[in-house]
Amino acid sequence: NLLEKVLLPNSDRFKGYLGFNPFYADGLVCNFDRYFSGPFFVGFKTLFGYWGVKMNDPRFNPMWAYADRHRLPILNHTWGKDDIVLLKDVVKKYPHAHFLLGHSGGSDDGRKEAELLVQGNPNVYLEWCGSFCTPASWEKTLQRVNPRQVVFGTDAMGHDVYWELGRLLSLDVPDETLVPILGQNMCRIMALRQ
Repeated sequence: NLLEKVLLPNSDRFKGYLGFNPFYADGLVCNFDRYFSGPFFVGFKTLFGYWGVKMNDPRFNPMWAYADRHRLPILNHTWGKDDIVLLKDVVKKYPHAHFLLGHSGGSDDGRKEAELLVQGNPNVYLEWCGSFCTPASWEKTLQRVNPRQVVFGTDAMGHDVYWELGRLLSLDVPDETLVPILGQNMCRIMALRQ
């Protein structure tokens, strides 16, 4: 894996998600132990909409099950209410996996549905990246969900990292609400890996 080779010398600073595309499941599943036994890969990443595969497709089951057994995070690209609805049964079936809702559902209806999913499931987290995707108030979102279930993210080169950080730090909330989001929550998730 090119990403692993390039960043491995700095694995104390950089960690990676293994992209799980179900069209390549045969070559990925048999190598899960190899990927996750090293110091670089710490979880999975999915891009359902890009691949044209529904989140509850059974071809994802080996990934969900492995993440559940090893208490790994899964960063799921979410965009709209339908994406979140499809995860409802999955997050309950795999309570030890940590589901990060990339873009926090994306759209207005996606954010609302994401908040509901987080409220009922301690293994589900809103992810900050693309915080500009909806005009919905983050201050109100943080009143409705436990801030311990929100993680900071930037989409790296896809979004302006400084803007995403500045937007979070500009929220009208106490610092003690922001500090866990900025790193403590993700560190807690990572510490649970087995």
